[in-house]
Amino acid sequence: MDRHVEPSDCRVIAPCLGKRFSGINASMIAVLPELGKYVPIAAMGFHVPSDIPQIRIRHFLLKGRRGPWGIWHARRNIDMLVGLILRRIFRFRLFLVFTSAAQRRHSWITRWYVHRMDALIATTAIAASFLDRPAVVVSHGVDTQVFHPPQDRQAEWARRGLPGRYGIGVFGRIRPQKGSEDFVEAMIRVLPQRPDWTAVLIGQTTEEFRPFEQRLRRRLQEAGLADRVLFTGFLKDPKDVPGWYRAMSVVVCPSRVEGFGLPCLEAMASGCPVVATRTGAWPELIREGQDGYLVPCQDVSALAEAILKVTADPARLVQMGLRAREKVAEHYRIEDEAAWILEVYRRLFADRGRTV
Repeated sequence: MDRHVEPSDCRVIAPCLGKRFSGINASMIAVLPELGKYVPIAAMGFHVPSDIPQIRIRHFLLKGRRGPWGIWHARRNIDMLVGLILRRIFRFRLFLVFTSAAQRRHSWITRWYVHRMDALIATTAIAASFLDRPAVVVSHGVDTQVFHPPQDRQAEWARRGLPGRYGIGVFGRIRPQKGSEDFVEAMIRVLPQRPDWTAVLIGQTTEEFRPFEQRLRRRLQEAGLADRVLFTGFLKDPKDVPGWYRAMSVVVCPSRVEGFGLPCLEAMASGCPVVATRTGAWPELIREGQDGYLVPCQDVSALAEAILKVTADPARLVQMGLRAREKVAEHYRIEDEAAWILEVYRRLFADRGRTV
């Protein structure tokens, strides 16, 4: 289906100019349809699904200057740079907005870009503290109609044709930063004590990290667990992802560094307790012992201990999962994220006497 739109029909541009797909793309793609209910918005760039409204770069360069004032909502350095060029050099009538999830001191070039934005959004209070300018804190949300608990989790697991009765899942690319090795090492300690459980790493391994994955597989082979820790590889259809969450009884988020970390929210919305490292937004999302557990980054012993604790009583897992779902439904819906972003847009347009 062709969802390309004309620049004159759009008030907000969501550039996606980074060539590598990441959580930045995923979070933008998730909220864009909800924003589109209230304001004409389209994406521009790479890795945009065919069902998302898009503007061709060439059409925008030819026709965008003649349109009304619009918003250029950047999420990467390259997005901010292009927005500045469009406004300052080519005189496009654009307000520049930047969303940051990074929980670290920014480089000098990022700080230079940030100080030239018209509005700033941060996904956590910690991320806002590194911007050196006032920012509106808007947490990511999740579509609770797409990510929801199954009617029968064990039946969902059985349909996958995998061994065991329960699944422990990790969602994300296979690479050191995502804590893939820490998870595998934890499973080598946990699975011998949990014969009914099977671990699944759900995500792509890029060519750069293929040797890393092979090393993990050899480690599992040596431990005699190659048939109980499985790698799905790249999921061609993103619509398969929610089904994998519904098949899991526990989700682990073992990243060593994270900006926000959508898998935690998606898992909780799907009724899964989460064991996560203390990075990204996860310390703000998880209530210790209520809907999950938090452990230090790169601490395999603590990670294994927390997973053993959460998997000790399958009946308790159900109650923890219900509390996780309730928290997301009350505080982290995609509708809430869109509403706060829309308020930022409204304030900018109000400065020009226009409305959204």
